Amino acid sequence: MKKGSNSYLFSMENLHFFMVLFPLLNLQFPSFLLLSSASTLPTKYFINCGSISNISLSGREFVGDLNFGSFSVGPSSAISIVTTNSSTDTSLYQTARIFKNQSSFDFDITDFGIYYVRVHFFPFSSGRINLADAHFDVSAFNFSLLSNFRIQDNSNSPLIKEYLLTINATKFSIHFTPRRESFAFVSAIEVFLVPDKEFVEDDFDLITPSGLSNVRYYGVRSQVLLTIHRVDVGGPQNNDSLWRNWIPDDKYLLPGESGKTCVPYEGTLHYDVNGANNYSASDLVYKTCRELNLDSSKGSSNFSKITWRFDVSRSATHLVRLHFCDIISENAGDVFFNLYFYDDSGSMDISVGPRQDSKTKSAYLNGVEILEFMRESNFVDVPSNETVKP
Repeated sequence: MKKGSNSYLFSMENLHFFMVLFPLLNLQFPSFLLLSSASTLPTKYFINCGSISNISLSGREFVGDLNFGSFSVGPSSAISIVTTNSSTDTSLYQTARIFKNQSSFDFDITDFGIYYVRVHFFPFSSGRINLADAHFDVSAFNFSLLSNFRIQDNSNSPLIKEYLLTINATKFSIHFTPRRESFAFVSAIEVFLVPDKEFVEDDFDLITPSGLSNVRYYGVRSQVLLTIHRVDVGGPQNNDSLWRNWIPDDKYLLPGESGKTCVPYEGTLHYDVNGANNYSASDLVYKTCRELNLDSSKGSSNFSKITWRFDVSRSATHLVRLHFCDIISENAGDVFFNLYFYDDSGSMDISVGPRQDSKTKSAYLNGVEILEFMRESNFVDVPSNETVKP
């Protein structure tokens, strides 16, 4: 079994009828680390919506959509922030583009492949307009990304929806369609090609309520994936080379579980050895982990484990990406452990626990990503419209 980024396809269908706890794989990870690799950051579309200003943010240049460029936007208007009590850095969220009628951002695509698409929303008030009152739909390729969408969180923080999809066309459009007597808005948009061609494989092991299936699931790249959870297990909040936000695992860790944070690794990671590269996750994900706390374990080590619980859609299929890097053992082959999934309606539990035949009775995990497959029923009829320059 390769060390690094391991992915599994998890079908949640009918799991409200089944609650199954089973060992998925007997994992063995050698103690050498992941090997360093050169990187080229993507530089495609980063749009500061409703603005004439360009803003630099974490190595990205968000271009004001009023500056014109190799994208176009349909009928709309710009709005600027007047006052805000937000505690977050709102430099990217001082403006927004408002749509009173169905409209779109249209992008020229020169390189086909797997893209990250992020749509940013920050609901501020300006004059008589409160963006929190917006009620609208968002779609791409005639596929619904957000339906009956409202911003309900009043935390004064931006909301970012992140999608992973394949673009094999010279034009890519994101449509915004207001609901009756309302409007749509967007604060910023990112559309960029993932540099790693093997970033998402087209087929995976399929796990069903009965356990690990004997069949493979094919056609992953032809579907749209929505990011649900991205967690740096045992580590701090951080961002990686693809500007993905990793959050700590504390709120997912079940109470009373015998897990402790690992001693952070301070050496150089080695990528491209066993399946992971520098686009798989940030260095901090692999340099930190949570491991079994043997001192606090009760009873036989066979029944000691660490468990995390994640909220998920009860009837959806999910892609689970698990990240491993052995920073806890001194020698290769010292640590063998089991990986478990437990599923109930609306939640997914992921556990790691030691094996009896392991020299060191321990287990660990570095990172978790859970992505949801958007349903085929999400296809919508988006009316065509002639776009104009802003």
